[in-house]
Amino acid sequence: MRLQNGDKWPVVYHGNGPAKNNDIWKRLVDRFEKLEPWQERKPKIEGITVLTWSIPSETTLLERSFEKMGIRDELIVIPLSKPINWLDKIKKTREYLQKIETKYVMGLDSTDIIVSTDQEGQKTLWYDIKETFKSMNCKLLYNAEKLNWPSSNGHGTDIKEEDGRNGELLKALIRTEKLEEDVYKDFAGSSFFRMNSGAFIGYTDFTKTFYDDLWRNYVSTHYDGGMNENFFGGDQGFIRIMQDKYFPDLRADCHCEIFQTFADINESDITGVYS
Repeated sequence: MRLQNGDKWPVVYHGNGPAKNNDIWKRLVDRFEKLEPWQERKPKIEGITVLTWSIPSETTLLERSFEKMGIRDELIVIPLSKPINWLDKIKKTREYLQKIETKYVMGLDSTDIIVSTDQEGQKTLWYDIKETFKSMNCKLLYNAEKLNWPSSNGHGTDIKEEDGRNGELLKALIRTEKLEEDVYKDFAGSSFFRMNSGAFIGYTDFTKTFYDDLWRNYVSTHYDGGMNENFFGGDQGFIRIMQDKYFPDLRADCHCEIFQTFADINESDITGVYS
């Protein structure tokens, strides 16, 4: 199965947030579930380690995707526990990154992501991902979406500007919103101009540095707030505000060259789906 978006062929499909109620996403998942299994090449052949996060007792959509590709053992599950602290995604990713020796690392949400096969079954999926990422001249790339979450108007966060130390996070989010609008919307001309933390690929060495800085200097003092997803949009608010410091090494895939998000999309955003 392969999806076309204009002249792009994204291969990671993310039914983020409200996309789960989107008929386009529902049809895509149904089509995926009906696919016959096939044997894909392993991502580690291309120097890519793939991580996800989930409750160990649950079988997720992403795991079924890797199972269908015949490479389930290539997906590393970082365990989360209930009740979920949403900032464990950052804390545990930072810890696990120290074990990774491949040149590249990819992180994908477990419950709402499908990885497709390569075009015409040529077994070049992971090579294509690697080469597309290299062509984008950044060091860490997250998927991009249409929706602004969390947003400075209070959607997805309970923080107010007057909330002292927490208020600094909201001020950083306001700066980030402007950066995203200036760079991805106005300059790049994309409607997918908000960074989404649910899928990324990066050079491992840079990603280790990024997550260490993110944890030590931004997240650790707010860790208890992660029990409430609406404290700062789970992990997403924290990752988005890092753009102010790390852009252009840190970027969003605003033209959906690797990652395609589905929240708020319509039929005109997708050129075609092929099996």
